[in-house]
Amino acid sequence: MPEIRTSVPEEIDGYLDAIVRKGIFASKAELVRAALVDYVSETGTFFRGFDQENIFSPGGRLYQLEYAREAMKRGGTAVGIVCDDGVSVAAETLAKSKLVGPARKILPIGDRLAIAVAGLVADAELVYDELKGAAPKSTDEAVKIVRTTLHRFTLDRTKRPLGVGILLASVLDRRPRLVDIDPSAATVESFGAALGRGAASALEILEARYKKMRIQDAEKLLPSLFGRDVRFESLRVQL
Repeated sequence: MPEIRTSVPEEIDGYLDAIVRKGIFASKAELVRAALVDYVSETGTFFRGFDQENIFSPGGRLYQLEYAREAMKRGGTAVGIVCDDGVSVAAETLAKSKLVGPARKILPIGDRLAIAVAGLVADAELVYDELKGAAPKSTDEAVKIVRTTLHRFTLDRTKRPLGVGILLASVLDRRPRLVDIDPSAATVESFGAALGRGAASALEILEARYKKMRIQDAEKLLPSLFGRDVRFESLRVQL
């Protein structure tokens, strides 16, 4: 093992000598080595510098983006269902106190466009403000605004990606559309989608029970998607 030499203040050196005299470590070198190993174990990839800033690792990964996806996966469940007469969206509500209402997880923009979100609420509000301010005239334009906002935060090394996933429900084109947008700005359009911690079970049920239906029928399906004891809010985006 290569030897590393360094100088430390006298009072710190004396403190290290005192620890060694207690018999816990055989020498100051062993003590320092143990401290470094513990530091690397605690900091993980940060010590290697790959997620200190929003940059690619040598393996082509963006750790910050992976952490953003993890924030989305740990958020309250959000679901969307495309129906003959519009899109039904719903999101888990987490009211922690009778003094404070639940954070908004469904954010409407007029009568024909809304987003349901999973992840960091503050990040979702930022995307919502951008979308509302742009006043999109079509679904594709709305998707582009959200993608541009999310993507911008993956390009700047001094910023972190937004830790939120978005279900964009729209009838702006006079037909119901649902677009799933993840923190990387990747998009998937589908007839049914789910985000958040309950996404896996909700998607399994949607796969088994989805069919052409009206919004009122989709709303009857929502309790089974969230689970018996889970509170949720819902919204109709109708033609």
